[in-house]
Amino acid sequence: MDVKYIINKDQLHQARNSALHSHEKYYQEFSQLLKTHINNKPVIDMVSDDHKAKTHRDALEVCKMGVLDVRVIQKDPKIFLSYLNSLSSCDMSLMAKLVIHFQLFGGTILELGTEEHHNKYFPDIKTMRIVGGFGMTEMGHGSNVRQIETIAEYDDTTKEFIINSPTRSSTKFWIGNMAKYGTHIVLFCRLIYKGEDKGVHGIVTQIRDLESKKVYPGIEIGDCGPKIGWNGIDNAWIRFSNYRVPKENLLNRFANISDSGEYSCKLLTPGKLFQVTISQLVFGRLLYICGPIKALTITLRTGLTYAFNRRQFGEKGKKEELIINYPSHYQVLLPMLSHLVAFEFARDSIIERLLEPKTTDERLDETNSTISGVKALVNEYTMIYLNKLRTFCGGNGVSSFNLFGYYRNEMDIFQTAEGDGAVLYQQLSKFLLSEYKKWYKKEGVKGYIIKEVQTFLATSNPMYTHTRSIPYILSNEFHHHAFLYRFERIRSTVIEKLSHSKSKKMTFLQSWNDSLLYVIDMAKAYSHLYILEQSHLAIRRCQDPSTRHLLNDLVKLYALSNIEHDFAFFRNCNFLSSGKALAISDAIKELCIGIKPYALQIINSDYNVLIDPLLNIPLAKLDGDYINHMADCVGVPKSNL
Repeated sequence: MDVKYIINKDQLHQARNSALHSHEKYYQEFSQLLKTHINNKPVIDMVSDDHKAKTHRDALEVCKMGVLDVRVIQKDPKIFLSYLNSLSSCDMSLMAKLVIHFQLFGGTILELGTEEHHNKYFPDIKTMRIVGGFGMTEMGHGSNVRQIETIAEYDDTTKEFIINSPTRSSTKFWIGNMAKYGTHIVLFCRLIYKGEDKGVHGIVTQIRDLESKKVYPGIEIGDCGPKIGWNGIDNAWIRFSNYRVPKENLLNRFANISDSGEYSCKLLTPGKLFQVTISQLVFGRLLYICGPIKALTITLRTGLTYAFNRRQFGEKGKKEELIINYPSHYQVLLPMLSHLVAFEFARDSIIERLLEPKTTDERLDETNSTISGVKALVNEYTMIYLNKLRTFCGGNGVSSFNLFGYYRNEMDIFQTAEGDGAVLYQQLSKFLLSEYKKWYKKEGVKGYIIKEVQTFLATSNPMYTHTRSIPYILSNEFHHHAFLYRFERIRSTVIEKLSHSKSKKMTFLQSWNDSLLYVIDMAKAYSHLYILEQSHLAIRRCQDPSTRHLLNDLVKLYALSNIEHDFAFFRNCNFLSSGKALAISDAIKELCIGIKPYALQIINSDYNVLIDPLLNIPLAKLDGDYINHMADCVGVPKSNL
């Protein structure tokens, strides 16, 4: 496959950052402020207490700039996302501290509170006079928020909530920003009104005195101890004993206790109230898609730059071969690059969907569920790729200066932050099954039979199963059909297994757990389908023909390498013959060979990475002189010979 691409870096950059491209001035301006005022870089060797103190000092300096503001989330969320994109080039603990403070703490007050709460808290949040946290997770419950045990019982005589941690498992745990410096949290707890449990509500709860910083009586607090990452964050455990909070601290936009002592809720069901109460987790999951993609961009750039400059072995009497020219390298690195670009397209699509000004409940449910699946998938792949990239840089990958270990540890936390992957996949699958139920109710048995027959005829067609035609194997039509078939086939298996379990008199929970591995596979298949579809849409929107051609081939590589990775499924379902499977592997190799000469230009087309202070990574410097840069880092003297 003799392919030549014309690289238009501006067009490529725009296509890879379409959702925030119109807001890049905010990224550039804030990045310059960060570089000038704090020059915060990833911390790779610092005692934890010192790291926490540095993170707090730097956060205060950032707030002095006057740029970050909770109201920006409301005014234009893309500006806020652009600011966070700038912060992702700093130490991850600094970004995490500010996200907890502004987005989780402040954003929850924004969404669940009233204008009275906004006026009371937002000025001090902006200056960080108060340091906010998000008090949801407990020792006994993380993902299953409905079952948290902390209680806030309303005392009508004093117009206060009495907060208690009734069990050891009800101890609030991993509460960021709180162990050393935090003053307030949005406390998620069960509201008890006249002996009745009204479900999970959010109450702004002050932990420390603003001046003395002393913890108030009725509160016990401590540090959660050493961690594998985010060591600049002072994560706390917190317990309450008859701690009283004024009634007006209840975030009462949707649920309220009036001055006369009557409880009311504007939403129709407790389920709707619960969804609104934890709404900031959805925006947070978007951030946990953006963060890993940025980390993958940085580390893949390092891996590719090194591969294009490192030489090992070769024919006698000739220069040693660049390691990028070994298939064991380029047939791993280039599919990684294709996945990165596809993930970027999905990220931008999700940003646009999440920020739609007017949307229906059904559309919002679909978006929230899709975010859950994509968040889980992107983080899963990022961790796999970070490990592989480290090994591809050999001993140099072990060096902390090249940040593979740093990002591996920092990104590991993203896998479970604001939702464990297995739980998020289930959330998506439940939505997908509910949508299928609606479709079946509308179309009935006749529609089901027609659909099954169409699927059978299509997949039994030799054109699909046997043809080795390269043009067809490379076609977007084939890729979409394969991804769609995989999703629908797994969905049918899940439905069949759930129905079979029901006939055996199992409860729904027993049936669900019995089918759980298939349920998770269904969500993964749909997430890949969504990513592919959004990639195809993004390519169509690209105005430049040469850039569109390159992006199309990158997405083809994403699709085919994904199919190859799942050959066992496609072969077991007779979707592919063995001959066609071999032809797909050959096509992947040819795509890799065609894209390889342009790989550095593609990865470097993201200017947001090029201007980062992280360019000090020895293996990633543009001149490719990794030996001298590594030597300078560790103090190897220059040779006098």
